[in-house]
Amino acid sequence: MMAYEGVTMKILTWNVLHRVHAERHSEPAIQGWPDETKRVRGVATRVAKALTEEGVDVVLLQEVSGDVLAELRARFPDRAVLNHLYPRVPRAKPSVRDPSEHLVIVAPPGSKVLRAHTFANDPGKGFLMVGLPGGAVVLSTHVSWGRNGEPQLSLLAQVVREHAGVLCVGGDFNAEREVISKALGVSIAPLPEGSSRTRPHEDGGSDIDHLLCRGAVLGDVRVLEHEDLSDHRPVVGTLA
Repeated sequence: MMAYEGVTMKILTWNVLHRVHAERHSEPAIQGWPDETKRVRGVATRVAKALTEEGVDVVLLQEVSGDVLAELRARFPDRAVLNHLYPRVPRAKPSVRDPSEHLVIVAPPGSKVLRAHTFANDPGKGFLMVGLPGGAVVLSTHVSWGRNGEPQLSLLAQVVREHAGVLCVGGDFNAEREVISKALGVSIAPLPEGSSRTRPHEDGGSDIDHLLCRGAVLGDVRVLEHEDLSDHRPVVGTLA
């Protein structure tokens, strides 16, 4: 779908769930995936489907283990698979070969990292900012829950304000749309009525995964299914 001169592209954000965190917090999402090797391949296959069948141009990912990163790079040699490595490494489990944790952006060839940042108050949260060949910029972020997220959102708001040109931000913000929209000063398109929650849970779930942009209009925002590969569902939208 990509047409950079008119700044048209389809973008997806997804927290793919680091296995170590999933096991530590007994996330029900992985009960159907006892073999982490198969889940890793499943995550890469879901990303491949988005890129090849669903018209997605750029994929923003959070909680990417070293195993998932290696699989993505093996699966997409013709794309830029760019990452930011956190200084915190989750304690390894036997099911994880490389427990390192990353933010990842899968983008067209020629894309370049502009900025990679770990938040000062959480060594496992941050953002990755990438410039695309046509001039648009995308940013993948993972924000801490609660008060720890407040200074992180302030920094993100500064990044958004200072950027000139098209900027699309996506990620796991650990807060609902109204909170993020107010904190960043950018409107976030609502999900369709009756949409699945981006963060399914026994209590009904929540919508804490968002896409937003400056310099262009973001529309057709939808939640996608993912075979319970993660405790978050992918969110996709079209920038035009």
